[in-house]
Amino acid sequence: MKQIQKILLILGIIFGLILYLLVDAFLLSPSKFTVRYQTLTSNKIPQDLNNTKILYVSDIYYGNHMNQSRLQKLVDTINRIAPDAVVFGGDIYAPNATISTDSDGEVATALSSIKAPLGKFAVLGDQDCATAEIKSHVLSILQTANFEVISNSSVSIHNGSSGFITLVGLENELNSTPDVNTAYANVSSDNYVITVCHTPDTASLVPLDTTDYFLAGHSLGGQAYYLLGAYYAPEKAVNYLRGKHLIQNSFMLDITNGVGTIGVDMRFLSPAEVVCYTLKSTAPTTETNTTPGIFNDNPQATPTPTPETTPESTPEPTTEPTPTPEVTPTPAPTPESDPNATPTPVPTVAP
Repeated sequence: MKQIQKILLILGIIFGLILYLLVDAFLLSPSKFTVRYQTLTSNKIPQDLNNTKILYVSDIYYGNHMNQSRLQKLVDTINRIAPDAVVFGGDIYAPNATISTDSDGEVATALSSIKAPLGKFAVLGDQDCATAEIKSHVLSILQTANFEVISNSSVSIHNGSSGFITLVGLENELNSTPDVNTAYANVSSDNYVITVCHTPDTASLVPLDTTDYFLAGHSLGGQAYYLLGAYYAPEKAVNYLRGKHLIQNSFMLDITNGVGTIGVDMRFLSPAEVVCYTLKSTAPTTETNTTPGIFNDNPQATPTPTPETTPESTPEPTTEPTPTPEVTPTPAPTPESDPNATPTPVPTVAP
């Protein structure tokens, strides 16, 4: 009898665990947005950007399982972090979503409420570029929400001073063409460079000496990940499906799990996430010029002017008057007295 009770207890525990995992995977995890915190440390990060927070979010997939309430929950999560800058990694709409001006307005309103004082930036994913019509809807949403699309180009992230880091945006490799040469044309290896592209496998195309960190999405981290594989393993996320990878001992590729779901609305061992990167500068502290003036919005393009040197005037030498030495009178020898001689007067010398 006791043996049967032990077996039933073990079976009950196993059943309860399976039930919990199923409830979490299908009911809780798809709409539970976790925040993954990372620190990026370099002496190429200027002191002006020390402790700056950059938030990365990707793969919204609006229209199937991602609805208005879930999207607003995502926006609230982002705003609670209070990021300084936001980067979107592509794919606003789900593959089979019904796209209309109403859905555009819903997404644009939500994304517009994301606060990021140093700017909001985006690259396009393969779903964003599925057709010319879909791409037009996506670009309209991003423009309305004040996201700057960086397509095979680069921008500077700064906080109003001369110090900046570079953000490079590449097109996805599935239905667009990543042009690395054009994107890196104005990029210097002296600056800290973060590259973002929707497709993870594109990381193998970028220059090793000019890339410090690479952000990608697209794969949803497999969406449901298990020992024998993943539920979702799309093209161009074959070499690098999920997690972080050191590329040729040069830079780190970081693939986010994204926030949406595709197909079945579930998540297992691959939580929906946003990633918050905090910049840490190890550069020496330099004096900052606080004189008001005009700030150049593109510090990469303008060389630092060399100040003119005004020769200092050489002061004329001052001649001090030579002091007059004191004269000490020498006593004259006393002559023998001559009763008939006239006495000689002794001169008086003024001191």
